[in-house]
Amino acid sequence: MSKFAGMNNAEITSSQCAKLLFLFALGSAALILPTSVTSIAKQDGWLSMLLAGPFNYLILIVFLKLSDRFPNLSLAQYAERVLGAWAGKAFSLLYVLFFLLLSALVLRNISDFMSLSVLPLTPEWFIDGTFMIVVIYGVYLGIETIARTGEILFGWGLFVIVIVTVSLFNQFDFHNFEPFLYNGLEQPIKGLYPILGFPIGEFVFITMVFPLVREQDRKKLRKSLKLSAALITIVSVSITVFLVGVMGVDEASRSPFAVYDMAKNINIEEILVRVEILVAMVWVGTVFMKLALCVYVLTVLTAQILNLSTYRTLALPYAFIIVPLSFIVYRNVAHARVFAMGVWTVYSLFHGFLLPFLLLVIAVIRKKRDNGSGKFPEIIPQGTDSVEKEKKPEQQADRPDKEPALT
Repeated sequence: MSKFAGMNNAEITSSQCAKLLFLFALGSAALILPTSVTSIAKQDGWLSMLLAGPFNYLILIVFLKLSDRFPNLSLAQYAERVLGAWAGKAFSLLYVLFFLLLSALVLRNISDFMSLSVLPLTPEWFIDGTFMIVVIYGVYLGIETIARTGEILFGWGLFVIVIVTVSLFNQFDFHNFEPFLYNGLEQPIKGLYPILGFPIGEFVFITMVFPLVREQDRKKLRKSLKLSAALITIVSVSITVFLVGVMGVDEASRSPFAVYDMAKNINIEEILVRVEILVAMVWVGTVFMKLALCVYVLTVLTAQILNLSTYRTLALPYAFIIVPLSFIVYRNVAHARVFAMGVWTVYSLFHGFLLPFLLLVIAVIRKKRDNGSGKFPEIIPQGTDSVEKEKKPEQQADRPDKEPALT
């Protein structure tokens, strides 16, 4: 097999695509989002998560409709088909900036968590640098490798979530949910605001993955995505319910990483203790998946805008931009919360829903469809052509005019 195999043009299954969506949604949101929602909706925060459930799939319908019209093209490619070459490139450039900022934010999330909770004496630049090396290597290997890694992390992630929730049953207090709907549905609806931008608005990354799903597997894609959206809702509601039931509203709202702190409470007969490191390991794994997908989409978008023959040469240069950007994207955890609550939801929904919806409307009005291939050109290792040309004359000279008779 060529060393270039799988670098540019790869295929994944619909099941792998759905698992990538689940891990992306769990990513940094699993540890941070419940705190933000609980601070708004208080003890009814789990209702906000439940109300957000339909939006997990509804926002994907726009992307699926675009995929039906352009089954083998990515967002950057069918933007040029719909809007024209230059307008399409300008449209795609907005997403390059979006995923560049998102990559820096995700990387900063992991460095904040590691420096505050796990490795307080380790410099942030070292955490970011070492984490980014692994991410760049994963992006370099391609989407198939990322998807297979996701299948492993998917199983382990669900296993740890089940272990943590079962272990906390003995500390669950139903009184923490009183009074129920103390302010009607107003507070749970307000709690939807951060969820819509983080992570639902970020699901636009999937538009770059749809063309890579195997053609024979695409009939199962909608069903797989529905199951993934349902699982995202179940896990989100479960985490928020246990967060409020075990820690209470006040403590859950104050902690920057409440789920990790909740896992510290696990103590079964002084035997099963200090299992919060399992939560940390799973969360780091899901953040790795989210960052790898963001950087992959970022590099592919850029390569398609510039009409390059491969995306992998852009991975390392972008790393030298993302790491410094993660240091300046916000000042501290408190500033990050203000930024997420006040700015990010609007910015994320603008790119994650409004722009794709407008693109779909224009494609319908202009009756644009395209079944062409959007794959990168196949890469032939240097020297292959010359070797083949040298071999052909020799083979022709050595070949007899007539084949010998079989005896």
